[in-house]
Amino acid sequence: MLIRNFRLVNQLGAAYLAVLTVVSALGGALVAPTWIRTDVATVPGTIVWCLALVAAVLVTAPAQPPRMGLLCLAWLLSGLLLFASAMGLYTTVLEARGERVEATVTQVRDGTEKGRHLYYALADPEGTHIPGELGAWPGAEIGASHNPEGEVGARVTVIRDPEGLVDPRLPDDVDGPSAMFIWLVAFTMTAVACMLAGRPLKPRVVVRQPRETSETGRSRARRRRRKRRLRRS
Repeated sequence: MLIRNFRLVNQLGAAYLAVLTVVSALGGALVAPTWIRTDVATVPGTIVWCLALVAAVLVTAPAQPPRMGLLCLAWLLSGLLLFASAMGLYTTVLEARGERVEATVTQVRDGTEKGRHLYYALADPEGTHIPGELGAWPGAEIGASHNPEGEVGARVTVIRDPEGLVDPRLPDDVDGPSAMFIWLVAFTMTAVACMLAGRPLKPRVVVRQPRETSETGRSRARRRRRKRRLRRS
């Protein structure tokens, strides 16, 4: 079993994993900070994600990847790795230098996604604007039809980044162990798919029939004539 598992670790699979991991990390670094609003970060994030598949295919250039189906599966799983990387980035920053403050909502914005998704601009107790936006209100649940909504003037406890690199988050959303676990699960699934995609194809065994020689052909002709004589007799 150990030998079989060791064979799964191959150079091509390792190259696939390196490409998808690096691109996913870059995508997370692009989506998580306050440089791009959360609701419009989907477009650049998708572009970066598609570039991951292009880069993985180029690893085997000029030949075609031997197991394209498994490579596409690894690429799809790397989408989870991208979101896990974004989650890990803002969680790491806020746990390292975040400040817990009682903020006040100064503006409410409806996002560009399908359906209703509100984003809240906040100010600290001194009235200074907090960089970024809060994308979830306390008590809201994913998929719920009647999520609670904040309004201008409402107060909410958040953890903010004094440097303004990442958006403020609710205290319950800043969970280092959970973020690490999600990242490890996404990385493991992507790694397994990459290693399977990088395995070399088994060589096809071609069985060639021996060519008929003139002697073999004459022998078969003599046998056929002999059979005809026996039937006539």
